Amino acid sequence: MNRSQETTSRLVWAIRAIGLLLLAYTLFMTFAIPLGPGIEDVRMTRSDVSESGGIFEMEIFGHGTHFLTSSPQVFLRRESNVIPATSIKALDDTHLKCRVSLPKFVPSPSFDVFVNGKRDGTVSFANGFFASGLEVSSKAQLPPQEKLMANLEPEDLGFHYPFQPNIMESIRNLMLHVPMWFTMFLLMGISFAQSIRTLRMGGDLDRDRRAVSSVKVGLWFGVLGLLTGSLWARYTWGAWWVDDPQLNGAFVTVMVYAGYLVLRASIQDIKLRSRLSAVYNLFGFCLLVVLLMVLPRFTESLHPGKGGNPAFSSYDLDSALRAAFYPAVLGWMILGTWMYSLQLRIERSRDVILESKLTRSNMPLAMFLVAQTSTSSMEMWFMSHGKMPVVVGVAVIIVGGLILWWIRTARALQLLSEEESMLNDTRKS
Repeated sequence: MNRSQETTSRLVWAIRAIGLLLLAYTLFMTFAIPLGPGIEDVRMTRSDVSESGGIFEMEIFGHGTHFLTSSPQVFLRRESNVIPATSIKALDDTHLKCRVSLPKFVPSPSFDVFVNGKRDGTVSFANGFFASGLEVSSKAQLPPQEKLMANLEPEDLGFHYPFQPNIMESIRNLMLHVPMWFTMFLLMGISFAQSIRTLRMGGDLDRDRRAVSSVKVGLWFGVLGLLTGSLWARYTWGAWWVDDPQLNGAFVTVMVYAGYLVLRASIQDIKLRSRLSAVYNLFGFCLLVVLLMVLPRFTESLHPGKGGNPAFSSYDLDSALRAAFYPAVLGWMILGTWMYSLQLRIERSRDVILESKLTRSNMPLAMFLVAQTSTSSMEMWFMSHGKMPVVVGVAVIIVGGLILWWIRTARALQLLSEEESMLNDTRKS
């Protein structure tokens, strides 16, 4: 190894060390940073409607709130109309009761529910109150509550993630699930570039090996993305799989690249295989861009930032999420390129040992759907603690999948090393 190669090797290992540090930082930020307070649910417990108006009693269920010590005040709001609640009683830090009085005519049938306290600041629940039994009139005007709105307590919290209704603790999956697709996109981009160079160089075998190595590792991340996304969807949207263009596009993309490996296994001529698979790969990457980047933005999608579902403002603006998400993406990408280099080493060793003959390799993971049946106890466990077990499940799938890949790769490298040693001994004798 000359001096230039030694310097390059040190740089590569330095980058890999940075990647491992970023992943350690990602895991810390995923599980150690607390979630901010919010309202999980609002329930009407009693209503008494007469000709003069209505009196409604409701219960508010918070998550990570401090109702007992924050002296909370509750109010309803729709645009400029504000209705303060009375008889506010905190049963515990996450549960309180209150009463709301409304006139017979109201400007809107539904109102957002707000709770303001000394520590939590203001938390809200969209359309949490419905004025059942009252009449809606555009001319109805409620008394202004300027004093109430002017004396709202600011939040007094440390570094935390924003609370999103329904998502809650599972917002942490942003650092686990989403980088799987970023890493897959990077690896498929590497494969795309190598396929172009393969065609430009008349079917260069080394560039072809680089392309297939990148696809194999990228598929692994794609499958992990599908599995973790399915688990997250089950406890956010209520189903393991929904008719969403982003989900369907991701599945089709994984199948397209699985077809790439099938195509390679069906062609015996090495030169022909490299050229045809390179052409297929070019179209596959273009399809990936269309299905995952273009199409979801022009169709209705459940994913934030796509189609008729704009991104959550807290996703875009919250500094805590940015501080965790960007390093996570970079760390997972570095790990993905490291895995790619090991897979490339395997492909090269196989070609040397088998004298450039076609080798068949198994798919990185078998595609399967999570079983539709589930026990009530499992459902309750995943939904408990603000859906924190969903984050744990996603992390277990990713870590388990990566451990499986590393075990498979280490064994392959060991077997190839033994075969190379035997070949060398044979040549010497």
